[in-house]
Amino acid sequence: MHKVFKRRFEFYYQSVAVYTTAFIIYVLIRGTFSQDEFKIVFKDPIVYVFVVVILYSLSVLVYNLLYQRDVIIDEDAIIFRNRFNSKRLLLQDIESITVGGPKRVKVRGSFKVIKLRLKKHYRVLRINPVHFQNESDMINVFQELSQRISQNV
Repeated sequence: MHKVFKRRFEFYYQSVAVYTTAFIIYVLIRGTFSQDEFKIVFKDPIVYVFVVVILYSLSVLVYNLLYQRDVIIDEDAIIFRNRFNSKRLLLQDIESITVGGPKRVKVRGSFKVIKLRLKKHYRVLRINPVHFQNESDMINVFQELSQRISQNV
């Protein structure tokens, strides 16, 4: 089994588009027409807030596009890969895999969180499948891995 789950970017694109559209609409409403001229109001604090939010959204989008985080599942390991390096986590180093239930607030998809408890680490590693393409297949693959790990223990 070799499965590759790539990161989703739709949310970031949509947020930049929505914030930019709202900014343009606000500027058009607040701008003034005088003698066949259109003057944009730059001394409005809301304009500054829009600019900061748009710049932040763009920086988050560029950061995520730059790193391109993927999760790869092989027969004997789970690989967390980004553009610059990768970390290989052997299945024998995993104590348990828990695929959680749905959260109380459903925005999109199933919202199940995958928790990997490692043998040599205190902290739990969390993977949110909603952030990856083909999330239902990812949940199914991790449930199969969970059963394989529990049978080996």
